[in-house]
Amino acid sequence: MSDKQHKYVIEHMEPEFSNWVKLEYLQIQRDVGKTNFYISSVPADVNESDLPKEFIDSGLQWTHTEITKFASVDPTFPSDSSRICLLDPAATVELTPEDGDKFDFFLFGGILGDHPPRDRTGELRKYGYTSRNLGKKQMTTDTAVRVTKIICTENSEFTDP
Repeated sequence: MSDKQHKYVIEHMEPEFSNWVKLEYLQIQRDVGKTNFYISSVPADVNESDLPKEFIDSGLQWTHTEITKFASVDPTFPSDSSRICLLDPAATVELTPEDGDKFDFFLFGGILGDHPPRDRTGELRKYGYTSRNLGKKQMTTDTAVRVTKIICTENSEFTDP
């Protein structure tokens, strides 16, 4: 379990900001803190005036920049990709409290759940980030971020005896 502050990046993979997405992103910001949360890959044709008013009012951090160029947005983004964890339902290794010390950034695909899943996280998998899963249950994006934070920074009871 780690005491450090992690950063959480949602690679926005939806064509718009539906009411559901707005609620999820604002909840993530409340859960992890304004300075620890970014939305990346916002479509290039979206301007600040196109963003939901709630995003502007809350100071939500967003960028058109995709994750592979994210160091230009946040200078603390590690050049060593092994310090970045992709939360991926297809990963073969489950996230553990020890991962809180291994990773600085946690990357999520901002994907509304499809059933059956279309594996859009595969678009991020190709960059070679270390990946972890959160078990077999499908989760909303804000729940996945919350669970990641709990496992890595808040609760040592997740470790096996």
